[in-house]
Amino acid sequence: MSSTTHVTALMHANEQLYRFPPFPAPPEGVMIVPFSAFAPAGYLRVTDPSGVLIEVDGWAKIPTVKVSNEEEAAQKRKARRKQRNAGNTMDAEGKLIPWWEEWEEGEALRAMTEASFNSHTSFEDRVCLAADDFRLGRTWPEIAQGVRLMWDHFRIYIGLISSIPIYKKVKNSRKGQVDGPNNGDEASDEEDDVPRAKQTKVVIVQDYLEQSALPGKQLEPSPNESIVEAQRLRTFLDDMEKTVKVFLSSYLCDTGLIWTEKNLFIAPTVLHFFLRFMLRNRVFADSTEHLDTLKRALSVAAFAQKELPLTAKLGQILPGHFDLACKECWGIKGSLSIQISATLPPADVDNTQTNGTPPPSETSSTFETDLKEHDIEVVPSDVVLDSITARQVMENNLDTDHEVPVTTIPVAGDPWTAAIRAEEYTTASWTDPSVPWLMQLLGPSVFPLTMTTGIVESSTRRIRDVIAPGANPVDETEIGHKIRTASIVEAALEEKFYRVVMRPRVGSVSEETVAFPRPVIMPGSRGAVVAEVRPEGVNVDEDGDGGEEAWNPYRDDVVILVDGEVAGHLVNGMVLYGTWVQMVPERGGKRHAGGCYWYIESLVASFPSYYIEGEMIWEVLGEEDEG
Repeated sequence: MSSTTHVTALMHANEQLYRFPPFPAPPEGVMIVPFSAFAPAGYLRVTDPSGVLIEVDGWAKIPTVKVSNEEEAAQKRKARRKQRNAGNTMDAEGKLIPWWEEWEEGEALRAMTEASFNSHTSFEDRVCLAADDFRLGRTWPEIAQGVRLMWDHFRIYIGLISSIPIYKKVKNSRKGQVDGPNNGDEASDEEDDVPRAKQTKVVIVQDYLEQSALPGKQLEPSPNESIVEAQRLRTFLDDMEKTVKVFLSSYLCDTGLIWTEKNLFIAPTVLHFFLRFMLRNRVFADSTEHLDTLKRALSVAAFAQKELPLTAKLGQILPGHFDLACKECWGIKGSLSIQISATLPPADVDNTQTNGTPPPSETSSTFETDLKEHDIEVVPSDVVLDSITARQVMENNLDTDHEVPVTTIPVAGDPWTAAIRAEEYTTASWTDPSVPWLMQLLGPSVFPLTMTTGIVESSTRRIRDVIAPGANPVDETEIGHKIRTASIVEAALEEKFYRVVMRPRVGSVSEETVAFPRPVIMPGSRGAVVAEVRPEGVNVDEDGDGGEEAWNPYRDDVVILVDGEVAGHLVNGMVLYGTWVQMVPERGGKRHAGGCYWYIESLVASFPSYYIEGEMIWEVLGEEDEG
């Protein structure tokens, strides 16, 4: 038999096998009901063996499965979309799990596409691959939370990308169709739960968004224009510790990211996860040098998680209640605007009147003359501060001859309302009621009467120690290199307040930087200081009065007094930039300034302990934009 005949015979046999009719005979014991005789039986509610009432098919007695209606199906799709973003998952108690806790739960299981690296893989390629796997191997919070943006800033800083990307849903498996609100409703449950992204090993992909460049930009550096990016990546590999320090300090300041408070937590947290990711996946396992600097960078990120958010908190709570009370008692002794904008007049020009006050300007005199022609009296601000004059001004401006109907609006605790109702028009009702005064904090005390202000210094200082109330004997407290003996008044302060010892951040003129300027003794200062820091026009005895040693802001420590709320947010090593005012005895009892306590008049800035000033990297990006 030829091959053609054999094939024909097989085709005929298959045709007879699958062609109906005739139909095959039913199995034994099975009755097939013709369609003409079929009668629907509906659904029945029966009780199963466990006693639970269930619904079954009326004909075959098979339990039914509930089919979701349109509203329930929409809710399920909405819940699945929420689970695509970290930070939207609920715990057993119904509380949202923060995105960083959600990351931490599965962090130990997140791996890279490359289990190990051979010696032929460059360190640059390893970091690039680690960054890609880090992004794709986790769910991210919603874009509005800024976590992706902070990660993108870090990638730009180390040269992995050249511009901030935009994120969009990746294309659906159906060609030419993109995931969207309408398309998602038609997708099945299984299809909607599968993340899609471009990656070699899809098993690690959890990020459902795809990154792309902005119009007119390129995301990844091109081979011909990647010199700057390559230098940044090489700098990161050479010293990862310094790179992380700069990014988490001066870079955030230079880019303005530091002014969004949530960034102070997001930045170190994202970097901490990424550095741990590289350490756990042994990216630099064959290089001891790179491994050591990676571990040091990880320690910096851990410090930043605690200290960076505190920089914003300290700006909110300092000056503290005691500082404000001292400032209210003795007035403003120093202002940073003085050393920035003050200009001394020439010696041959007399700008004062016979009474020592500056002459009024021509413009103000003409303005006052015009007001007087219209029967309007000008009352100087220093005169209004007098209580009697303040009452007269208010009475002259409130017409008491005619009753004006006023709607009564109760304002609880409003000093203005209380003063007007009681007809007590004093300047106390014009001040901030939240500012305490010393007697409220100290109780009956002679402290305001026996103490006054001394040296006033504007400088940056590093926190050396925080001493709890009554922790050390008052006669053995060492401050810097001096031993002091506290007075009875000061001993009472030591029992009530925390003492914060702060050493100079700038030890000499050569150490001055943009962020940490040299110390400045303010013109309102009183006391002996070394000649190199004395303010112009102020005579300073370098040996001090009566053998008192002169104050040296480059060497001597400052001890400020704070309450427990402030002390709980102070960490050793952090740097504060502000104006410090010394408190000295009113009469007698002279001692070295290091043996006295100080208070904070104003706080300009606070810095983490690792702060480093770095070079701005935006010049190159600006040149590219211009091109």
